[in-house]
Amino acid sequence: MHLGKPKPSASATASAYLSKPKVGECHNLTFKDIAAESDTRKPVTCSSKHTTMTVAVVPAPAGASHGSEDAQAFAVGQACADGFTKAVGGDSKTRIKTLYSLAWFVPTKSQRAKGARWMRCDVTLTDQRRAYPLTGKQPLLADGPTGGEKRCGRIVGGKKTLSWEFVPCAGSHQLVPKKFVPAGSNATLKTARAQAKAACKNGIYTWSQAEQWGIGDRWYICWGPVKGAAGTGDELET
Repeated sequence: MHLGKPKPSASATASAYLSKPKVGECHNLTFKDIAAESDTRKPVTCSSKHTTMTVAVVPAPAGASHGSEDAQAFAVGQACADGFTKAVGGDSKTRIKTLYSLAWFVPTKSQRAKGARWMRCDVTLTDQRRAYPLTGKQPLLADGPTGGEKRCGRIVGGKKTLSWEFVPCAGSHQLVPKKFVPAGSNATLKTARAQAKAACKNGIYTWSQAEQWGIGDRWYICWGPVKGAAGTGDELET
């Protein structure tokens, strides 16, 4: 899951893996690696531990390098949508309940100088701090989401800085999604915040990330505390 603008990767070295990516390759990347602009690590066998899997290799869309961060992520979501939804499976509402997200990588400066213009689309299972191993066969949600795949909320900070973050439901958490409201056909990402607030009647709310809107998974999510959990938390932009 790209949180904010991807950071440029380190310059390619003699040992960098610079082959064009292929659909079905697996990669054991850290959370920081996933947020990079390019990836020059050699793929790993999919039978070994891996945190991302390449689901599409597409021509880099022009919109992925122009406009706001949300506009770029939306363009990426559109370009990678078919590969992502095929690999993850499930319907839109099932996917939005999980921590499965989209990561994307472009050629290094050296590769671009040689004419490379592709974009690599990977599926990941990440919260806001960590990348988790991908397990099981495709589609990943064929048997429904498990607690390790589902998205819940954990309260962090003290009384003066109380906030919350996404975590797997299998771990410690105090917030759970209570209601899923589909965005209307005329809804836009720019109006999503206000519409999510209205849909959840000013309670705790989030909305689909920009790349999720591009994929077509467009939802407003209303959150509430787990029974017996102390504290709530402020809205969190997803």
